[in-house]
This record gives sequence, C-alpha cells and structure tokens, in this order.
Amino acid sequence: MSSVDGEPTGSRAEPDDEKVVLSSIHQAKGLEWKVVFLIWLADGMFPNGRILEADDQDMFEEERRLFYVALTRSKDELYLTYPQINPKSYSGDIITRPSRFLEDCPEEMLETWEVGPAW
Repeated sequence: MSSVDGEPTGSRAEPDDEKVVLSSIHQAKGLEWKVVFLIWLADGMFPNGRILEADDQDMFEEERRLFYVALTRSKDELYLTYPQINPKSYSGDIITRPSRFLEDCPEEMLETWEVGPAW
C-alpha cells in the first residue's frame, strides 16, 4: 500500500493477518492459510457436472486430486460447505446433494452443522 505521493505506508514486515483471500483451487496450489472455506461442494459443481456427464474417469480423478489440494490448504481450520438449494431462475429451485467427494473424508474428522429453515 502506498500514499498519494507513492511512498509506502506501514511496515512491510508487519504480518497482514486481517485479510480475506478469494482464490480458485488451481491458484491455491502450494499456498496455505490458517482458515479455509470451501464453498459449493455440491454434486454438479464439484465435481463439475460436465465431467460427470462425460463419464471420463481420468477427468473425474483429476477433479478428485483438486479436491485433495483444496483440503490440504488449511493450517488450522477447514470448513466444507454446500447449499441445500440452488436457486435456478430458469428452472426453479433445485435441491442439491453434497459432493460425492465428501464421502472420502473420514467421519471422525467431520463435524456436521445443519442450517434449519429459519435461515
């Protein structure tokens, strides 16, 4: 960050712990964060619906490897989320299923939270 005259503001040595980073899984390869949220882990989104329709085992396994990469980006906390309903304006709301990759996660490592209709 710099001031209007181009001079740096603040110390570059100060840790910047108060920020949010939005990243794709591809961009996250080799990086880690204290807390990671993986969103849209619904079948058809991850793994991608086109891969499921293509019935291509190599592409499916590549998606599984990407899922593993995503799972290993967190140092302390990992949150895996998926929507219960996907609002599609052209065809109405669609009830989603959790990603089939979540079945690969050991149950003892998961804590399930369910959001009720009041949300």
